[in-house]
Amino acid sequence: SGTDFKASIGTPVKSMAEGIILGTGDTDATCVGTSFGKWMLIKYNNGLASVYGHLSLVKAFEGQKVTRGDIVAYSGNTGHSTGPHLHVAVYVGSAVSVQNRPSTTCGGRIYTMPISPIAAYLDPLYYLPKLPY
Repeated sequence: SGTDFKASIGTPVKSMAEGIILGTGDTDATCVGTSFGKWMLIKYNNGLASVYGHLSLVKAFEGQKVTRGDIVAYSGNTGHSTGPHLHVAVYVGSAVSVQNRPSTTCGGRIYTMPISPIAAYLDPLYYLPKLPY
């Protein structure tokens, strides 16, 4: 779950608030063309967390503190993607964590990626500023 935003490969991706990088990874390392590809999980000080997916480059590292507006990554076209974009998922911060799970697509391989209960997913558009049209 989440929202996809059209973005050319290499568009800077910024932290939405102050927080800490809980994890980064690349599902393509486990099974090419599946899931998030290059991803980053940020837990914010406001009780929320977000995942950015399909990145071309992750600039921040696990454990790094970030502030709103810091460039943490660059958009891309990795993982299960049909074109360049940025995938943003927002969660209840206490309900999401980086876990290992077996791949159903590439049997015998293990993904490392953010996992949460379905009820912890929130609508990113509710938390992002409204854009004038």
